[in-house]
Amino acid sequence: MPGGRRNAASRNGQTKSQANFSISSNIGIRSNSGERTAGSGADDKKSEEFCGIKAPKHVPIPIVPVDGHLTFEALSLVVSIIAASLQMLNLYRTVWWLPHSYNNYSMNFYLIDPYLLIFIITMIARQFIYSLLRRVIDISSPVRWLSISQKMMRITLLIVVMSILSWCLYRMAERHNSMKIFYLCYPSLSVYFVMFGVSAIPFFDISTTSLYGKDEKKTKFLMDKPLHNCSLNASAIRAEVSTLRSDFNRRLKRALFASSSSAYVCGITPIIFVPQHLHFNVSWVVQHVIMFWLERITAHFLHAYPVRYCDVLHRAALHLGRWVKIENRNSHTYAQAWNDSVLWPHGSIVRHNKEIYRSEGLCTVAEPGNIGHYRFYAIFSNPTVLLCSLLGLQLLLVCAQIFILLRTTDWYQVLSITLLLVINYYTLFKVTRDYLICWKVYHAEQIIQEKSQMIANSIVQ
Repeated sequence: MPGGRRNAASRNGQTKSQANFSISSNIGIRSNSGERTAGSGADDKKSEEFCGIKAPKHVPIPIVPVDGHLTFEALSLVVSIIAASLQMLNLYRTVWWLPHSYNNYSMNFYLIDPYLLIFIITMIARQFIYSLLRRVIDISSPVRWLSISQKMMRITLLIVVMSILSWCLYRMAERHNSMKIFYLCYPSLSVYFVMFGVSAIPFFDISTTSLYGKDEKKTKFLMDKPLHNCSLNASAIRAEVSTLRSDFNRRLKRALFASSSSAYVCGITPIIFVPQHLHFNVSWVVQHVIMFWLERITAHFLHAYPVRYCDVLHRAALHLGRWVKIENRNSHTYAQAWNDSVLWPHGSIVRHNKEIYRSEGLCTVAEPGNIGHYRFYAIFSNPTVLLCSLLGLQLLLVCAQIFILLRTTDWYQVLSITLLLVINYYTLFKVTRDYLICWKVYHAEQIIQEKSQMIANSIVQ
């Protein structure tokens, strides 16, 4: 109980306001838009005023344009082809403009393994082809045959892709030693099986559409985006946070794997099969791989975590709250036993697992000492921190590329860094737009929360 005071109700582990608030916790639920789905708004307002606790108030996020999944895959295919071509240019460039040069082209095409090119194109085009075929099936196939059609398409595409890749590997094994084939296949396969097991879906689809069962998707997800319910039930809030944490981790794994595999296939794979007698600028090709990888990380993170998705996690974090351990506590400080069915008001002091905690936020339903709950609130109580990190990374990358461009004189390096800059400008625009929108919205929301917290503290006192 905040302030160290106790009353008769505290003997049962709850204050009067907390007990009344827990009784009224099932009065109603609010959806993402703030509309009532059960109960009445008047009853909810009356219960909040009676309990002396103010539930978090959410400021709606404006509509932010987001690339569709097929559009994103098409852009990723174009960017990957450009990156792979630039890496080939960095490795196999020529000096065809010299008067006595025997080269008629800007690259030594005869040194490039054609089966390696087929392998790279197949790997970077598989996701776009899958997304395109899936869109066609979704439009043309009847609803009752939709699931079967998607499975048949996935199996057929998997057989075709694996056949092409196996044929390319067999041909490359005849020309190169086995260690190069090992370096080509082992890193990607080992990481894939560790992250996703034997499932073939992530090999084609980096979205989260197929991650959930039918029942789970109907109740908790809409249009591949999770839903948030402004519930007053403590256990329901914790269950929602658990679902959102799992969804966030799934998206994180797919974004990291997709960006890293693109950088490996387009940047590192051409280096593996370079002839031994060929000399090239090692630092420049390594720099190309790193810059392309960082750009892909930012692009995939923006696609996996759009503004409205982050806002759902932010709303859940406000309802979850946070407990802070009291290290230098007074021996006379009274602490109640933590109850998992109570929405604890700001400043409540509880005892859990022989430790003393103080609540933060307008209401707190997190489990004291739960690292997962603590991290969830710390990260998503202010999503602008994540967007600011991505913005800082992208700004640093663009500034570094501009600095390198100013110091570069070789023609192939100028062309390479210029095209990468153009690609990064588009990503920089999107992350800057998202950050500015979130910063303005959450700054206004923070002012509202602070006022509500002041009112709640005055009621409790």
